[in-house]
Amino acid sequence: MATTQGYAPVNGLKMYYEVRGKGKPLILIHGGAGTTQMFMPIFDALSKGRQVIAVELQAHGHTADIDRPLRYELLADDIAELVKHLKLGQVDLMGYSLGGGVAFRAAIQHPDPVRRLVLISAPCRRNGWYPEVLAGMAQGGENPEGMKPTPMYKAYANVAPRVGD
Repeated sequence: MATTQGYAPVNGLKMYYEVRGKGKPLILIHGGAGTTQMFMPIFDALSKGRQVIAVELQAHGHTADIDRPLRYELLADDIAELVKHLKLGQVDLMGYSLGGGVAFRAAIQHPDPVRRLVLISAPCRRNGWYPEVLAGMAQGGENPEGMKPTPMYKAYANVAPRVGD
């Protein structure tokens, strides 16, 4: 199935996205440190009978970082602006982990364009994470060099416009 790619100017950043299929739109939002590649095993199946748009959030994958904090509320605004930019009308949102939190915030902040919401592995409170996961996330922020041997970092480094960000 053919994939189109593009960048949408939203809220001061150039948000990368990939589109497959036709029909009711479904936006896929990756997890933290992820890219659109995390959805590739299911992209074709989801694209049968609907338009699927996989996005890369600020400072993820092809989408460069900008001078603003990485906050759920701001990332949710980006999703809402992408919907407007692509003239999608109502959309379904499917988010994994960080993407689930972004999808949830988008539905709260911008309810009109959100038709349905699918949240996968997305805790709604900080104490919803296993303590080991929180410790690992804290360690990654303190020692980003530790991420370099991981598949997630390699996927990011292969496409990031400014890997150092």
